[in-house]
Amino acid sequence: MRKGDMVHPPWEELPHDIWGFIFQRLPLVDRVHASVVCKQWSSALKQTPRPAWILLHLDDDTQYCHHMIMSYFDFGEGAIKYLNLPESIPKGAATGASRGWLRVRTEDTTTDNPQIYLLDPISGVQLPLPPMSTIRSASEDTNIIFPKIEISSQDASQSVVAAVFDDGKSLALCNPKDKRWTVFEGLDIADNYSYTCITFCNGILYALIIIENDATILQTRTHSIKLAGGDRHVILKLIPFSKSEISSPIFLECPLGKLDSFGNNWAAIPYLVDSNNELLLVVKILDDKVDEGDQEDEPQIPYYRVATFRAFKVEASDTVCLKRLSSLEDQTLFIDGTDIVSLPCESFSNHCIYFLEESSVYADESRKVTTYPQSGVFYLNDGRIEHSFPCGDITRRRNFSWFFPNIKIGGFN
Repeated sequence: MRKGDMVHPPWEELPHDIWGFIFQRLPLVDRVHASVVCKQWSSALKQTPRPAWILLHLDDDTQYCHHMIMSYFDFGEGAIKYLNLPESIPKGAATGASRGWLRVRTEDTTTDNPQIYLLDPISGVQLPLPPMSTIRSASEDTNIIFPKIEISSQDASQSVVAAVFDDGKSLALCNPKDKRWTVFEGLDIADNYSYTCITFCNGILYALIIIENDATILQTRTHSIKLAGGDRHVILKLIPFSKSEISSPIFLECPLGKLDSFGNNWAAIPYLVDSNNELLLVVKILDDKVDEGDQEDEPQIPYYRVATFRAFKVEASDTVCLKRLSSLEDQTLFIDGTDIVSLPCESFSNHCIYFLEESSVYADESRKVTTYPQSGVFYLNDGRIEHSFPCGDITRRRNFSWFFPNIKIGGFN
């Protein structure tokens, strides 16, 4: 070595945090490839933050190609990107996501019966769910749609899938690739309830039930359900609330007139989420505003907009105990029109709720009010909202939702 030459340490001796900064700047596919190079890279990649995407569209472009194309906004890079999916993936529309798996709905043109399957867009793995015809009401309604599907773990091939259907009146469970759904029929109450949200937490399936009639008394119940595909059992815990309870001052902190989940000028939307192995109840509060338009003679259009959020830790034994939260510790929440996700706040602000509100319709007894497409960050400690992301052309789109892809890191013991 000549005098004056600089001596650099071997590249393999770089600390993990330096490798982490390098890998965060790689495209997702390159990260997956890098994870199988060596044990050190695989270990460093496991510590990098999970990518955050805003799913914009999942569709096929038959004019130019014969495969599905996924368009998304990469939150980390601040850009719209496209992912070409394998030609073997059936064409359909994404209806939401759970633990890194897309829920895709496709039409069966031979039987006129819609089908649902799970899709990992990164690996291209597809997991079929049982036909809808195995649900008791499917024979009467071939257009049955699952408004909500939850998966118990990221390894969906070994997990349980729970689904709410029939306008929130029914709950079904299965293992992927099962022949039929197992429909839960353990509720012995009048037809004035709905399954509003479901989530898996610590191996238990929790379901929040909203009851319209305050006179109906329903305590927390626990059930063991045997799935149709084998000897596997699922523990189900039902959490009941009346409409007046879910919209009472305990959630809203001030009376807002009629105590109904859809009042005269506001609405309360509940979510259940597993946040670092703790069960949380999050309530999104919408208030009713009027867009007066650009011209005086244009009709006024009422719409809902996000006003605030309330977060509670849930203890569900014989009765439900709620503890109001002013912080989320090391977690950040992500909420869209139907789903909620809790992730470590490594690349996001602390104690925040990042929300997306797509253009959709909320209905009450007398009218339909459309929400205004919007996004923002809600700060749980002081109630502040910042409409600071993403770029303007994203917020003007009609539909968008959160998606957090799974990265399967190379296996090194």
